[in-house]
Amino acid sequence: MTTTSMETRDLATGQVGSDATPRQIDQCLSEWRKYNEQGLKVFPLVRGAKHPGNFGIKWGEDWIKKDRNPIELLDIYETGTYGLWLATGQCSKRVVLDIDSIEAETHWRPIIGEAIYDVTLRATSGRVKNDFAGYHLHFRIREDDHREWKGHSGEDGSATGAYDFRGDGGGVVLPPSIHETGRQYAWVEGTRLMDAPDVLRKEVVEGAAKRGRIKQPQFAAKNMKWWERAMLPSDDPGRGNNNLMSVIGGIAKTFVEKGLSYEVALAVASSYEGASDDPQSWDLVQARLTHYWEVEEQKQKAHRSQFDPETGYLTPSKEGVGYVTLANNMKGGEEEVQFGNFWIQATSVHSVDGRTTWVVDLTHKDGTVYRDVELDHETLSSTQALRRWLAGYRCSLFFTNDRDQRGPAGIRLQNLLLSQNPVNCRIVDRLGWDDQARAFITYEGAIMGDLINPGAGVRPNRNLEKDGQVHHFYGFRPEEETREVLREVLTFQEPTYASVFAAWYVAGIVKGLLMPVTSMFPILMTEAPAESGKTKGFPSLMYQLSGSRERESGTKSAPAFRDSMAAHRGAPVWVDDSETVEALKENLRQVPVEGYAVKMGENRTTQVKRKLTAPVLISAEGIAMVHQEKAIKDRSVLLNTPDARGRMSLKDPTRPQWDDILDLQAKYPDGLSVMAGRLVQMALRHAPGHIAEFKDLRGGSGRHADKMAILRVGARILADITQDPSHIGRVDAWAGEQVDTGAENALTFKVIPAALKLIGLKDKPVRIDRAPHHGVPTPVLHRPGTEEATPALWVHFGFLAQWWEKNTFGRVAERTETESALRMQGQVLGMKGKKAGKQGDDWMQVRVQGDSSRSLYQRLPDEVTERVIALLETEYAEEEPGDGKTRLTPSQVEAIGRM
Repeated sequence: MTTTSMETRDLATGQVGSDATPRQIDQCLSEWRKYNEQGLKVFPLVRGAKHPGNFGIKWGEDWIKKDRNPIELLDIYETGTYGLWLATGQCSKRVVLDIDSIEAETHWRPIIGEAIYDVTLRATSGRVKNDFAGYHLHFRIREDDHREWKGHSGEDGSATGAYDFRGDGGGVVLPPSIHETGRQYAWVEGTRLMDAPDVLRKEVVEGAAKRGRIKQPQFAAKNMKWWERAMLPSDDPGRGNNNLMSVIGGIAKTFVEKGLSYEVALAVASSYEGASDDPQSWDLVQARLTHYWEVEEQKQKAHRSQFDPETGYLTPSKEGVGYVTLANNMKGGEEEVQFGNFWIQATSVHSVDGRTTWVVDLTHKDGTVYRDVELDHETLSSTQALRRWLAGYRCSLFFTNDRDQRGPAGIRLQNLLLSQNPVNCRIVDRLGWDDQARAFITYEGAIMGDLINPGAGVRPNRNLEKDGQVHHFYGFRPEEETREVLREVLTFQEPTYASVFAAWYVAGIVKGLLMPVTSMFPILMTEAPAESGKTKGFPSLMYQLSGSRERESGTKSAPAFRDSMAAHRGAPVWVDDSETVEALKENLRQVPVEGYAVKMGENRTTQVKRKLTAPVLISAEGIAMVHQEKAIKDRSVLLNTPDARGRMSLKDPTRPQWDDILDLQAKYPDGLSVMAGRLVQMALRHAPGHIAEFKDLRGGSGRHADKMAILRVGARILADITQDPSHIGRVDAWAGEQVDTGAENALTFKVIPAALKLIGLKDKPVRIDRAPHHGVPTPVLHRPGTEEATPALWVHFGFLAQWWEKNTFGRVAERTETESALRMQGQVLGMKGKKAGKQGDDWMQVRVQGDSSRSLYQRLPDEVTERVIALLETEYAEEEPGDGKTRLTPSQVEAIGRM
């Protein structure tokens, strides 16, 4: 019987059976009818008593006269109903244990079994005696049980405490009667009717008392497992009814979960109890097992319903991170097994040409979450491939039975991913231009020339920002406001410098559109002395306009810069540290042509190739020396930064221009990235027409022509955005002044300039043992120009290679800086020796002081000589007679400090 609870509440104080209110009478009559429908024999209470008196019955004998049902008394005594009384025993198939003391509760709970005791149907009057609120426990007599259930009781002070067991010939007051305290009897919520255990029978109680073996779990600890309880010795006092219930419950749970038979479970339970010195009856063991078996089957049925085919029969594990699933067992049934120690959540899926890629968040058992991880259909189609993929993230797949009728692991996992309803979206590993979407991809959406589309079906990987590879925001201020801010920023530097710089920036925005028509996108290198404003003011504001939330380059490791170069295709990576430049040289050779860099994968076991796509800005001091390296020079543009110190405001000539910069920054405290999205949109709108002019703007072939054409295209887009055509004239003029160094290389860009800066311009070879000569004869000689001859540089390749090795402490690049490599570079430039050249014009022999033989020097082509000397900006310094020492010019001293 399951009842609806009724709260105990105060009514008018009085004895049971005192004058009842109409409301109380209505309640009693209503409940009496319900009890009758349940087969209970219920009588009205006598006024002022706890029994029915002589209402058609005789006390102590047959309760009911022949052929009479108590419900007939309802009509006869309707107006005199003061409460209800249940006749217990076989007549109602109901027995009741009345607990009146804490001692009785302590006595009976372990005997009946806590699992049963605490959930058994309970009624309370709310009466408190000796700090204990008594209650009635109602038990059902099974239909097939026709035995007599005799009443018995215990007294205060006895081992059992005060209690009354009401069976045949007895009875109890029922809710909603009124107790003498004035509180109403009520059913306790959450309790239910249970079968009456044999331990309540009078003969069982008396037999146990005679033997002095009242079973209480004195030695069976509460936290013992059921199988530990099953192994208690046969004479252990802990083998009581409570222990029996625990063992039978554990047997039922285990056997049902494993799909084993009821008969085997019954045999195990009977064997356990039969081994006891004082066993319970076989009927009780069977009845308890049957009850627990039904309960566990209902639990399993409810639990199995969680294994939905649509979720791949996967459900989260109850213990920690992981999944469980259903599998066939050896008995032909099904059982729950561990699937894997991870959680997976699909965030998007993308299918094209028969290939499907899922993007998932993978949670490791230690709580680590790998976000935006790609899982393709080929991995899901192979259990071994899936195990390897998971192992890469330190996760394990336990279920590997590909023959199970519900499908292999990959199919189950795919169904789970489908059930999570991921969006149809492609995840890209960089911000900026995406060729497939034909849009500029940002976290704010896909930007096109005429709109921003937040639902374009493509988004950047979230790890880019989490790992610090990008820190960008693309806001959309009005177009006119964006134009005016850009125009003002361009006034914060010398006009030609600002135009060239901004032209490169704007070209960088549309880099993805330019790459199909050019061989490379140049690195922008800016050279300036310290504190000249190369990293403050104008460069910082342009950096923000490209979407960066950062105001400056910041301090990063070389690997961090490399990762940033692969994380954007439309905003510059800004490097402002010469040591970092040195560490990035190999990446700097790759980034202009969108080459690749190899790094360790996120799973720390595999290598990942990442395409280097970002425009790169380098503003480190002494960068001109780096620019002279052939591989870098061919791929970069060098822009000398004018000193911005002392510039006055164009708004108020009496104020420094720095005040205007501060005013602009104060106006936009969140930075100029608030209009970066609008600037991208404007650039994309104007770019196509000018990119179509690229071939005409090249004016030649090779990398130099491509570099200049890119700046010219950028200038034209910049002019359209700012509505100021003067940028075109300035950039075109600057580009026309740049010299194509063609075949020049490390010999003329790096090694010879370094030797001349450190040693000076010498017209004859000397050997000095200290630095910067290092005991090597002068490797490069200079012959000043005359009216009849142009200035010339003469090179001894052997001496130059020796000097370079000593000067760099042995750090020589085999490909470009050894003697053979330097000779080959000289040949490419057209330098000639004895066989092919003419003495005096192409080569000469010079005696080094102390040597008996002459050494061969070859002449550097005049046009290259002119450029090298102009770059050095140094004067010929003669050796002072008599002191045997070489004097260095101030520029040479400065160069030594930078080397």
